[in-house]
Amino acid sequence: MKHVSRQVLTLLLALTVILSACGVGGKQSAVEGKLVDWTEKPVSGVKITASQVQPIKGYEQFEAVTKSDGTFRMGGLFPSFQYVVKPWSDKWTCETAVRLDSAPQGETAILPSPMVIAQAFSTGSGSLIIDLGTGKTRFTVSLEGVIADAQTGLDWIVGPDRGTNYAHAEQWVAACNVAAGGWRMPTQQELRSLYQQGVGERNMDPVFNTTGWLLWAEPGDSSSAWGFNFGNGGEGWPDRDPSSFPRVFGVRSPR
Repeated sequence: MKHVSRQVLTLLLALTVILSACGVGGKQSAVEGKLVDWTEKPVSGVKITASQVQPIKGYEQFEAVTKSDGTFRMGGLFPSFQYVVKPWSDKWTCETAVRLDSAPQGETAILPSPMVIAQAFSTGSGSLIIDLGTGKTRFTVSLEGVIADAQTGLDWIVGPDRGTNYAHAEQWVAACNVAAGGWRMPTQQELRSLYQQGVGERNMDPVFNTTGWLLWAEPGDSSSAWGFNFGNGGEGWPDRDPSSFPRVFGVRSPR
């Protein structure tokens, strides 16, 4: 009986410590920080979540919303406990996250530097986001498959997903009448504007659905044609194996 009483007493003492630390008869912990985008511009109106690495029921996750200057303050955290702090949106996803130990009881942990969203992608299309507040993407795709680039003002059309020689690439672009036609071969500079290291499977926005790494580019002819390599972001030269020949995209100024 005495043994049981000691166990009960030990449990009660442990519960008292936990309740005290969690704010029942005591103070809680808080965290402060700031959220910015890839241009270091403050991001407002975005939800910030703090999730425990090893959840304790009732204290698994807390939320706050960034202010106009991108700052946020979140209270109610379990003191001296590991959390993962990250932004959340129903419009986009990102890999930005900070792991930290919450402050001791009654104190506030301040992130030493702003949380930076280097890039974010639409939850719907997977396209790159250019405005975190509105969820606007850089690229939008029409029902006809025309890809409009809000950054450069160009329209794009993706050709057949197979290797082709330069002459056939030119023929395909000239014959393409999607959305009233007017397509041409892109320059190397125009293709370079699509290159984004680490984005998608080919260093380009996922809306460009291709399995190739090389794209044909102007200027060129059957003997001196050249392209752009999305594998390394530089010039690309086809080898003798037709299966590895470049793909073709068409480009035009918007109508």
